[in-house]
Amino acid sequence: MPISMPPAAASDLCSGATASGPAAGETAAPEHTVPERTGPENTGPEKAAPGSAGHAAASLGPDGPAAPFDAAERAAVYRAIFERRDVRDQFLPDPVSDEVLLRLLSAAHAAPSVGLSQPWNFILIRDAGVRAEIRAAFGAANAEAAAMFGEGRRALYSQLKLQGISEAPLCLCVTCDRSRGGPVVLGRTHDAATDLYSTVCAVQNLWLAARAEGIGVGWVSIFREGALQRILHLPGGVVPVALLCIGHVSALYDRPELEIRGWGQRHRLEDMVFADRWGRGDAGPE
Repeated sequence: MPISMPPAAASDLCSGATASGPAAGETAAPEHTVPERTGPENTGPEKAAPGSAGHAAASLGPDGPAAPFDAAERAAVYRAIFERRDVRDQFLPDPVSDEVLLRLLSAAHAAPSVGLSQPWNFILIRDAGVRAEIRAAFGAANAEAAAMFGEGRRALYSQLKLQGISEAPLCLCVTCDRSRGGPVVLGRTHDAATDLYSTVCAVQNLWLAARAEGIGVGWVSIFREGALQRILHLPGGVVPVALLCIGHVSALYDRPELEIRGWGQRHRLEDMVFADRWGRGDAGPE
């Protein structure tokens, strides 16, 4: 569904310009165009105001059967899933356009979240100085990580390129505000980590949308605890979930790079599925 945000506002958002918006700790939902409704009693766009009783009733009513996508649409979704890759060294210097970036962020913001808390924020990082600090923080942690592996694995680890912080035209930090939604959040009452899981859903949405746009994404996770909070001046209660390198790429591997480099292999699906209880087999389709 297209976003009805004015072009100037979209450009300001993606280019880093500031504007008035929601109060601290709040996330404004993107505005969308209203779908046309057809039928004997609905021949034009829905008129009920968002938040009104009429709008709630209209939103709860089905627009039609939950039909599957057609074959081409379905194939496109699965293609994005199976061709998604963690990119490290194939980035091109070409910038990602504001229009594409806004679509990626909108896809991330459409993710499911516990209690509709939407705990994420997105920090667009283009400044060379900030990126240099992030790159140095990765380097320090990566040296520590290498020492944690045995001698054989350590040699292979040292040959792997595990980040594209300097090469990608854009870095993006996806954060989770642990206080978003207040002290009691529906669905989070018995598992406090569900806000983190929600934020990861936003990352996955963005990653799949990026594949559909021909944009590469690489997730850099090797940092000492507190490093990104310090560099990005995150307030208390806000934690970094993902540091993503984003940009156009020259090519994508046909398999995960770690598999190609001999670090590991994808497990067979049938070994990962159990029936009723842990460890029980014969869980496949009847």
